Amino acid sequence: MALQDILTAITQQADQKITDARNVHQKGLTKIREDGERTVSERKQEIARQKEVKKAQMKAKSENAADMHVKNSLLSKKRELLDETYDEVVDELAKLPDDKLEPLMLACLKSITSEGTIQPADKHTVLMKKLADSDKFKMGSTVKAKGGFRFISENREQDCTLEHLVAEVLRPATELEIADSLFTAA
Repeated sequence: MALQDILTAITQQADQKITDARNVHQKGLTKIREDGERTVSERKQEIARQKEVKKAQMKAKSENAADMHVKNSLLSKKRELLDETYDEVVDELAKLPDDKLEPLMLACLKSITSEGTIQPADKHTVLMKKLADSDKFKMGSTVKAKGGFRFISENREQDCTLEHLVAEVLRPATELEIADSLFTAA
């Protein structure tokens, strides 16, 4: 019996070691499963957070793009209104009788120091013949303009058309003030 007791004890001891090993193995599997679930949960939360950040960035970007589009449209419309305003100025200047436009044309002629050819606009051919000194200027063909003239010599050209004077002299000097009065709410 002693041998039987020893075998029984060894079997019991082996069974206990197997049970303990299974318990350790089961605890290990449980820990691995819990760690895996925790990692998956953390990763899901990180992905959700990144998604929200990306969504917020995309929303901000689209809002900025929309704001820029609105501002560009507004600026475009303001530029168009300013262009129309200065076009109307040219039209109004062109409607002036010759005696009202004479001081401007005389000032333009006085700014020319060399001899050359005057090319008047159709509307102001008579006025330019009257004002231009025939010793200094000769009359050339007419130019396509609403009013005024162009001066041409061998080494110099000067544009004194109403369109040029308004665009290059009047507008730069008055555009900020005009824009302010047009677009500032009272």
